[in-house]
Amino acid sequence: MNSILSVFSDLPQSHIVATCITLIIVGVLLYLQLINNWSFSKKSIYAFILIPFAIEIVFQCFALIDGTWSFESSLPLEFSYITSLSAITYLFFNHEKINGWFYFAGIWSATAAFLNTIMFGTEPWYIFLRYYGHHGILLFFGLRSLFWSFRPKLNDYLRSIVLTTLILSFVHIINSLIGTNYMFTYSKPNGANFSQLMPEWPDYLILILSLGVFYYTVLYFLGKKSSIIKS
Repeated sequence: MNSILSVFSDLPQSHIVATCITLIIVGVLLYLQLINNWSFSKKSIYAFILIPFAIEIVFQCFALIDGTWSFESSLPLEFSYITSLSAITYLFFNHEKINGWFYFAGIWSATAAFLNTIMFGTEPWYIFLRYYGHHGILLFFGLRSLFWSFRPKLNDYLRSIVLTTLILSFVHIINSLIGTNYMFTYSKPNGANFSQLMPEWPDYLILILSLGVFYYTVLYFLGKKSSIIKS
């Protein structure tokens, strides 16, 4: 227990402030979503689909200009960034299926990013924008699905687990080919995060995956319970 509390106590003040600001912005957007009855049939909501791309373009451009861009850290191959950028699929696929993906993967990614972090508080502003911008979008899309009566089905739950596993496997292959560590498939990240309390690779990776499946399971039953209450 003391080790877990130490992770929270080690969180940089800048992370806590940025997280609070992000949560406030997401809360305001969800409130506007509710009172304005935004739906994907209205053009206003489509702007949110483009935000992840705008964030990523800004990051990539300023990382190049600033001379900090590298294959090791700048490609959008972290799970959260891949998931955030997948918002574009709202334009092409059934919204219910995409809602299911963001409900599980979006909320899980945002929760993990805000409760612990790989940030130190000394990063350039465009790295802050990328980290908190993408995770804020994930939380927004994950929670907004509930405002439109989405309730997770077993297929949504299983599909999200399979897709998460496929993304992890794909990124692991990329890491092995170009010698990188995206999604931390080869070594644990630095920073105030719970992976520091876990065993070394590959055990910690298996443990993180297990925690992810557990969290998906909790979200599934919470969503099902909410559906029962509403009915």
